[in-house]
Amino acid sequence: AMEAAAEAVNCLDKASIGELKGFGKPPPECVDVCAACSYLLFNSKKKIDWKAAQSMMKDPNAFLQTVLAFEGKEIPDQILKEVDALLALPFFNYETMKGKSFAAANLANWAINIVKFHKIYVKVAPLMEKVAQATKEKEEAEASLAIVKAQVAEIEEQCAKLDAKLQAAITEKERVEAQAAACLEKLSLAERLVNGLADEYKRWTESVKNLKDLGVKLIGNCLLASAFVGYISPFSMKFRVQLWKEAWTADINTKAIPITAGIDPLTVLCSEADQAGWQNEGLPSDRISLENASVVTSCSRWPLMIDPQLQGVKWIKQRLGEDLNILQFTMNNWLQKVINSIQMGGQLLIEAVGQEIDAILEPVLSRAVIKRGRTAMIIKIGGEEIDYDPKFQLYLQSKLSNPHYRPEIAAQCTIINFIVTPSGLEDQILAMVVNVEKPELEQHKQALVRQQNDFKVTLSQLEDDLLSQLSTADPATILDNIPLIEGLEKTKATSKEIAIQVEQAQKTEVEINISRELYRPVAAEGSMLFFLIIQLCFIEHMYQYSLESFVGFLYKAIDRTAPNDDMEIRSKDLIAMIRMTIFRWVNRGLFESHKLIFCAMLAFKLFAKNALPGEEFHVQYFNFLLRAPIAIGIENPLVEWLPNKCWGAVVKLCELDGFDNFGTNMEKDAPSRFKEWFNELTPESVKLPLDWKRLDSAPFQKLLVIRCLRPDRMCGALADWIRTSLPNGKDYMDCDGSSSFRQILQNSFEDSTSTTPIFFILSPGADPVKEVEAMGRQLIGLKLGQNYWNVAMGQGQDVIAMAKLDIGHREGHWVMLQNIHLMPKWCIELEKKLDIFAVENSHPEFRVFLSADPSNGIPIGILERSIKLTNEPPQGMLANLRRSFALFSKEDFEDRDAKVKSILFALCHFHALMLERKKFGPLGYNMKYPFSAGDLRDSAQVLYNYLEGSSAVKIPWDDLRYIFGDIMYGGHVVDDWDRIMCSKYLLYFMRDELLDEIEMIPYADGKLSWPSPQPGPHEKYLEHIETMPPESPLFFGMHPNAEINFRTVECDFTFDMLQSLSGAATAAAGDDDNVQSPMAIAEQTCAEILEEVQEKKFPTDDVSRSMSDEEKGPFQFVFLQECEYMNSLVYEMVRGLQELQLGFKGELTMSEVMEDLATCLFAEKLPMWWVKLGFASTRPLRSWRVNLQDRCVQLDDWINDPLNIPKVVDISKLFNPQSFLTAIKQLCCQNQGLELDKLQVFTDVTKKESKQIDAPSKDGAYCSGMFLEGARWDSTSNSLEDSRPKEMFVQMPVINCKAGMQTEKVDKNQYVCPTYCVPIRRPYYVFPAQLRTKAPADKWVLAGVAMILDIGTN
Repeated sequence: AMEAAAEAVNCLDKASIGELKGFGKPPPECVDVCAACSYLLFNSKKKIDWKAAQSMMKDPNAFLQTVLAFEGKEIPDQILKEVDALLALPFFNYETMKGKSFAAANLANWAINIVKFHKIYVKVAPLMEKVAQATKEKEEAEASLAIVKAQVAEIEEQCAKLDAKLQAAITEKERVEAQAAACLEKLSLAERLVNGLADEYKRWTESVKNLKDLGVKLIGNCLLASAFVGYISPFSMKFRVQLWKEAWTADINTKAIPITAGIDPLTVLCSEADQAGWQNEGLPSDRISLENASVVTSCSRWPLMIDPQLQGVKWIKQRLGEDLNILQFTMNNWLQKVINSIQMGGQLLIEAVGQEIDAILEPVLSRAVIKRGRTAMIIKIGGEEIDYDPKFQLYLQSKLSNPHYRPEIAAQCTIINFIVTPSGLEDQILAMVVNVEKPELEQHKQALVRQQNDFKVTLSQLEDDLLSQLSTADPATILDNIPLIEGLEKTKATSKEIAIQVEQAQKTEVEINISRELYRPVAAEGSMLFFLIIQLCFIEHMYQYSLESFVGFLYKAIDRTAPNDDMEIRSKDLIAMIRMTIFRWVNRGLFESHKLIFCAMLAFKLFAKNALPGEEFHVQYFNFLLRAPIAIGIENPLVEWLPNKCWGAVVKLCELDGFDNFGTNMEKDAPSRFKEWFNELTPESVKLPLDWKRLDSAPFQKLLVIRCLRPDRMCGALADWIRTSLPNGKDYMDCDGSSSFRQILQNSFEDSTSTTPIFFILSPGADPVKEVEAMGRQLIGLKLGQNYWNVAMGQGQDVIAMAKLDIGHREGHWVMLQNIHLMPKWCIELEKKLDIFAVENSHPEFRVFLSADPSNGIPIGILERSIKLTNEPPQGMLANLRRSFALFSKEDFEDRDAKVKSILFALCHFHALMLERKKFGPLGYNMKYPFSAGDLRDSAQVLYNYLEGSSAVKIPWDDLRYIFGDIMYGGHVVDDWDRIMCSKYLLYFMRDELLDEIEMIPYADGKLSWPSPQPGPHEKYLEHIETMPPESPLFFGMHPNAEINFRTVECDFTFDMLQSLSGAATAAAGDDDNVQSPMAIAEQTCAEILEEVQEKKFPTDDVSRSMSDEEKGPFQFVFLQECEYMNSLVYEMVRGLQELQLGFKGELTMSEVMEDLATCLFAEKLPMWWVKLGFASTRPLRSWRVNLQDRCVQLDDWINDPLNIPKVVDISKLFNPQSFLTAIKQLCCQNQGLELDKLQVFTDVTKKESKQIDAPSKDGAYCSGMFLEGARWDSTSNSLEDSRPKEMFVQMPVINCKAGMQTEKVDKNQYVCPTYCVPIRRPYYVFPAQLRTKAPADKWVLAGVAMILDIGTN
């Protein structure tokens, strides 16, 4: 209460008292409060009024001091009574008075509390006196106690000092003991640390030394590694090694740039742990794959993977997993997916990129990123700005095996060659074979490989952790770092454990590898076969094969191989079965003309590996066989019976080891015996003269002789060599020969699945639909419109085809899509649809059958996944006649009249002739025509309509010949000379004599006979067909030499293809230093040609100015034009060759055009621009160069005397011989005043050679350079005669070409002979020449007789 009163007083100050005192008319309550204070402070007798109150407070400070000094212990009872009365008033409290006056409220509060205190004090005071007395006594007692305690404290202090001494001694003892223990502990930890680091010391010492060395040599290492990443990846393994190991490293050393000796850029770009991690992610373990992965992970440009076997893309997918977004340009909304990935900073893979990348992605490829502000980045795509996240990563993949990208793409992307390598594929196939043969062995092997890779990764992580802890540890407290020491011990223990496991694993791996290696030859065979078949696409685009399909048939072959416990026998059986299975699978999809090429490729591959019994492989022999080089400008001593081309080849053959004396033996020792061998029908089966009969025991070397002397027999000889040299060669050469197309189709169907279409590659006359439907009726009860859909592709059929595919996919139907080549753009959609079906898992019974003509528009993806089949018409007259006659049913044939039967048989024979004649090439037809069974069927129907029910006795032969020759078959024929040939056949067969008996072999002159059958029953005709003599060109009215021509062409085509597919005939050469590289040969040839033509230029302007307008006649204009043509050609040659020389020297970047030119120079082929600007020619490059010089000589002769043309003009050496013949007509017009368009050139064959002509022709011009093909010119009788054996071309004497009026008159003793520039004839037609003949002119028409200006040899 006293404290409350004091607090109340403390709240008062002078100002608040002054304020209260200053009230003029205070509230009554304030007066009562002042009265209470007056009673208490001054013991007033009565209640004071306001003035007395103001007087009491006149000095506020004094008043406050009075209030503060008032103790309240003694208050008279009377005063207390008066005050209590006031205190009892309801307003007398702090809260109420606070509203009246702050000072009054506090004074009221003070009064209340002081009275309260007084009342308490009155009660407590007696008690306090007693307390004071007791306190006094207590203090006296305590004083006595303090004396005693002081004495005790003194004694205790002495005891404490003694205790402190004792405690200090104990503490010192404990400290020393702890220090000793800590030292022992540190000693132990130090020992553990030293022991733990001891194993690392040597390695780290070496590492430190290496790092110091690396500090100096890092620049060279990084230079090599960065060049490796930037430039190496598009190339093959061999070229990569040449670049970095030989070229770049040597260059760095030459420039004295510090570099680690023997550095491998792969070790700079990645560690062993990185490589192990990649392999665990599915990357093949071969060197080139590791190099590719290091480039992918290091390159700053977007990686563009050339990955036809999908090995790289498979690794990328496994490496990035679900973080990877995958799309193709064929997908819907692909651009939006690209944009989303860029904005979100995702990983994006674009698969199946073509040769062109959509231009809208140009900013992405070139990283055309724009910075906005400090951090924002944007990129423009399609004119629209989008946010660019720097974490965005793009991967591109192409399935194309040899794409050609624009230089810009090569600059924007890092092109990486992920094409599987032979060694890499061999390892993969080995794993597949062992996995099937010995699954537990391969699983153990794979587990070991993964374990070894994991060990490397674990050790690397442990070492990194240890080095990290050591680098952050404080040297002063390192022994206190228990986790570090324990981690070190763990690392050491793990290392030891891993070392033991690695040692055990290595021993186990050696044992496993020994077992696996037994299957190595099988894997090598598989790898060789795959790389063989993927080359076939260079022959024909349709021949595409994926690694996935190949592996499928590889497994089939393994399953089909008979089991055998003897591993060696088992391995041989597997090789034989795999080889045959893959060969049959591929061979069924090849055209007949390509089957020998494929078989030869296989045989040559095995021969190059010395895997064929008997002969040893020699690179020089092999290259000679492929290229068959010919010596130019060599005099032929055996010209009477041996063509110049053959002698040129013999001269080159003599340059080979072992053939040195061959030419001498032919020329001097036994020319007549060699002539006999040369004239044999089948020289390949006859022994060679003299010692050369020993070549029968070296059949490959005998092929070289046949290649030189009888190229027309080369394909047959090659086939025989394959049959005898290749193990089971007959099975390969005659593969499926005894099987019908139905059987082949059924076998292929067994290999097909719901995701593997059967693809029919069409050829003229082939129709696989009927065979498919017949097989379907047998297998699934096929019904069109129910479980089978047949769509012939064309405009508007794409929607229908897609709908039928969807139904078949769901319901398990068969779908046949015919002629898909007609819709190449839609084929991309078809490929996409088949991809979707493969993902969705089609109905197991679902099958797709596709058919198309060969076309580059068909996507590779469709071809690769399909089983390809061809169904060409039968080869040979007999087979074709059988097939033609089989078109007419026995019942229908028997119902026909005898005349109809005879004509129908002749029509079938004519149809077979028209089909088979194409094999003779230009000698047979100027163009190829798609004659089919439909033409024969329609012609027969016309025949029935004309003759059935007709009462006319005479047969309308003219009408029939016109309908057959000009409408039914003639409707296909475009070339006029082919149309004439067709009409002559019909003129021979369609005549009255046919109804009795006619010779079916026209104009054979008794050399071969096969009469037409007498009218009779169906069986009689079938029997007669089987009596057909062995096939000969005589059947077609042609000379037997015609066969030589087409067989020679077949040989040239076969070996041209083999040469291009063998890597330009040097792939087998390996590292033979004596064999020049293709580029070296090209460079040498380039220099030679430049030397020949660099100075060639005809001064046409000077010559033209030297002649007056009157002196310039038609001939002068022709020769001026010829000089201009030659100048244009030579200018282009010099420009291109000089540019190429700069490319060889490295002064110019090799463009695609320059590379093509170099390839042509090596391959002895004419470059594209030389062909366009040059003259018509079929010569190889070397012979073409000689011919070019000869042409220049003729022009030089004219330039020296421009007013006079040469006495004899060699028109075969003119760019445009027609212009010279036109000049003859123009001169005739000028001299005789005739109209040019009513004139024609007439030919008069003289009996003179060019050298015998003394003066120019008086009425025209003497021309030479013409060769007769298909017949010979007899100078004695001055007329056409049959060719001599093996004589393909005969040079004509000088011909006087003169102009005269056109005439409709036909001279029976004259053959109008077409003249062409080159042996391929059309489109190089020149003019019709008139040649005298004793035989009917029709004979020469059917024989294909023509004159050729440049026959391709000198």
